[in-house]
Amino acid sequence: MPYYQLSAPLQPLTAPPAVWDRVLAVLTPEAAACAPLPEQLKPPAHFAQPDQLRYCRVDFDAGRILGALHIPARAKQPAKSLAFVWEGSNVLLLASEETGTALLSQVLAMRPHDQGGAGDFLVDLLTALIQDGLPYIQQLEERAAQLEQEILAGHTDRFIHRMSALRKELNRCNRFYAQLNDLADTLLENAEDLLGPESAQRMGHFGRRVESLRAESQMLREYASQIASEYQAQIDIGQNRIMKVLTVVTTLCLPLSLIAGWYGMNFAHMPELQWPYGYPAVILVSAGILLGSLWYFRKKNFW
Repeated sequence: MPYYQLSAPLQPLTAPPAVWDRVLAVLTPEAAACAPLPEQLKPPAHFAQPDQLRYCRVDFDAGRILGALHIPARAKQPAKSLAFVWEGSNVLLLASEETGTALLSQVLAMRPHDQGGAGDFLVDLLTALIQDGLPYIQQLEERAAQLEQEILAGHTDRFIHRMSALRKELNRCNRFYAQLNDLADTLLENAEDLLGPESAQRMGHFGRRVESLRAESQMLREYASQIASEYQAQIDIGQNRIMKVLTVVTTLCLPLSLIAGWYGMNFAHMPELQWPYGYPAVILVSAGILLGSLWYFRKKNFW
């Protein structure tokens, strides 16, 4: 049913009402274009395609309130957008059929309030947007913790791609809650008389919940930055180990290179060149230097 009576609970209407009083219309943009709506409920031109909206905001236009809501994409869920027009005691909700049905089902599943009306419905609608906020943040935290454990275990395959995806989700989540918090504050500052005492109190509670979720997402962003720093530290440790090995090998080869260069000069009066035991002596000296260097490095815990 696209039309409901704004009572406690919502009552579906079989047809568009003859008199618009405390009426909720849940329509797609195409249906709204030809629906018998009151002039003040007709959506503005930029609401014709709510799927193109990428922000959460309310505006005040000639005695009515225009709202845009954008739910960012998640790991396995596409982004969703909707818009509403609130005029007097009536509300028009513009959304795709799938989005509108899902959100309305969540609102209908909530405990009805004695006051009812447009203000209560909008508070319920906003609350439905953040119902799974805390479990979602916990899922993101578990993903971050798993990344951290893999780094500590030395498994860094595709870390940058996975961390980039996690950071994007966290940024979208933090921006979503920041915009919702600003939306709630704007409604409380400029439309408290339309909300009524009970709805205004519930809107304040909604704002505090959103602020709490935003703080959680901000802490998780800082946690993700710490994990990225740990990854960089692991990379630096690996590079230091490689440089350590190269330094040890170079140090071992330096005296051998000196001996090879020294006796490679082939001067006429080098007695070792004519000595029958010259070649074995060079081998023994080289082996002694090599073993002595290895023993020294091992004693100093260089490797």
